[in-house]
Amino acid sequence: MKTITFKGYRFSQLTLGTVQLGMPYGISNLQGMPDDLEALDMLRMAAGAGITTFDTARQYGASETLLGRFLADYKGKNLNMVSKFKIGPQDAVSLERAWKSVETSVRASIECLGVSKLPVCLLHKGEEPMEAVAGVLPEIISRLREQELIDVGGVSVYEPADVAFCLSESLIEAVQVPVNIFDQRLVVSGALQRLAQARKLVFARSVFLQGLFFMDPGQISGNLKPAIPFLRQLHAFASEYHLDAAGMAFSYVRDLPGIDSIVVGAVTSAQLAENVRLLDAPEIPMALRDEFIKVFTAVPDEILTPGRWKV
Repeated sequence: MKTITFKGYRFSQLTLGTVQLGMPYGISNLQGMPDDLEALDMLRMAAGAGITTFDTARQYGASETLLGRFLADYKGKNLNMVSKFKIGPQDAVSLERAWKSVETSVRASIECLGVSKLPVCLLHKGEEPMEAVAGVLPEIISRLREQELIDVGGVSVYEPADVAFCLSESLIEAVQVPVNIFDQRLVVSGALQRLAQARKLVFARSVFLQGLFFMDPGQISGNLKPAIPFLRQLHAFASEYHLDAAGMAFSYVRDLPGIDSIVVGAVTSAQLAENVRLLDAPEIPMALRDEFIKVFTAVPDEILTPGRWKV
């Protein structure tokens, strides 16, 4: 598996997202969580396939604890944990209050994972404006590095507008962004290109839009109904170009300039094997990529942001 070296760490082209291993997650996930033995087998399978990078967070239920059990047998194997912390609005108004909360969270992550420090640690940003945390975040990242709790600090952005702040701050070295066939915002705005030019480490998430791409349009309900015509068009493109939807969605993100690693989760070993296989999926014809931009820039923001779904 291809890797990229950043700050002395080797990050694999595929990052295994582990939220599904710690809690029920994903609109198309009808299987729930795997049990611990199945999850540990999947983590071993991932490492055996060349995946060096695992994405987790304090908010992902039992994910960090499970990863800690897995890592106990992989000491010295150069596996990289990417975890996250929150800054609540009540803490963001005070640097010292925010620092106390973040320090506690990061130390808890380190203890659960059984590591000496986190290779990458990101602000797990929510709907709040970036300005709400901008005043304290650089100093918090600086302190985390000074205390050798982390090596690389950054932000898991909630929406494309957050990227501007990430570009302006040298202490933010890693950025996790939502990008997929429907979500053209970072592509059209040129933000992805600017992140690459700034030499940030860029993780792409929401490649399958939490599994929405795999759903039958006839089963869509609630405020996701505006997605129906776009899903039908997605399936029409796949049929016209003789591509499967999963391969098409994955290849689109894989080949975007500026993407260093793709975060994809799985709840079964078969899904994990399929995700690894997708690394070799065929390239998307340029004509089709242009069609994506023409058609899917019209997808409403409410569809692009799973946190706003009501189904």
